[in-house]
Amino acid sequence: MLTFLFWNLGGIPKSVPDKVVRKRETVLKGIVANLTRQHQVDVLMLAECPLSGQELVEELNLQNPKPEPTGFRLPDPRSQCERVVIFPRFPMRFLKLRRESTKFTSRFVRLPGREELTLFVVHFASKRYRSDESQRLAVPGFSQEIRLLEQEAGHGRTLLVGDLNMNPYELGIVGAEGLNAVMTREIAYLGSRTIDGRDYPFFYNPMWNHFGDAGHDVHPPGSPEHAPAGTCYYPSAESRWYFWNMFDQVLLRPTLLPFFKNEAVRILVTDGNTSLLTEKGLPDRRAISDHLPLLFRLNV
Repeated sequence: MLTFLFWNLGGIPKSVPDKVVRKRETVLKGIVANLTRQHQVDVLMLAECPLSGQELVEELNLQNPKPEPTGFRLPDPRSQCERVVIFPRFPMRFLKLRRESTKFTSRFVRLPGREELTLFVVHFASKRYRSDESQRLAVPGFSQEIRLLEQEAGHGRTLLVGDLNMNPYELGIVGAEGLNAVMTREIAYLGSRTIDGRDYPFFYNPMWNHFGDAGHDVHPPGSPEHAPAGTCYYPSAESRWYFWNMFDQVLLRPTLLPFFKNEAVRILVTDGNTSLLTEKGLPDRRAISDHLPLLFRLNV
């Protein structure tokens, strides 16, 4: 079993006093460490990380002062990706760096005695700076990068996780030329679809199951089992607005579905000690982050 945790820690305005920034970083460091210990995380992936890598690793390994062989390691210093960092709880030689850009990094996960996986971790451009059209047009090139690396790997055991800054229903995610991510296993198991003579491989997107407040009455905000309606929330006076968004997602190729259960995906709202939500049940963007962490497991 491999456990993955992705979290966009969120930036903080430059106008915020240094004292407030330092306090927030201390809080974040403790929460990240608590989450990794509580859920026995193997691969920690952070976007917009304001924390010192060395200090965070020390905090992560506080109860394990001798990291070999099970402690967290520093991110690969060769990585050119500016938006995400990866802290593995195993030697870096098992997480081989492959294709990268400023917005994504990819790795071959080669652990002894296990099937090799291809991991993409992404943080796409924000809607604050890109139009829907610009976001959509950027995805086909990235999708091609995925297929090229799958050809290099010789298999389709591909996992994609990160802040896509698009919802599961947007064209960059569901479009064939984009990520071609579908909402049901039955469709994903078809493998691909053909349009104008060209095959487009499917991703399965389990995040559809986490939209909305189906469990609100049973587990309201404040409950340890509360499941929020998305991973981030933004109010607006716009006429068409969704308020809750599912920007943080995990997508899987069909070959990984036998190793994956939908209930293995969780949007976390507490580290066991500190709530990540306000009293209104919204992400605590002022004190912690405007995004909520995404936890998932693969039985590989």
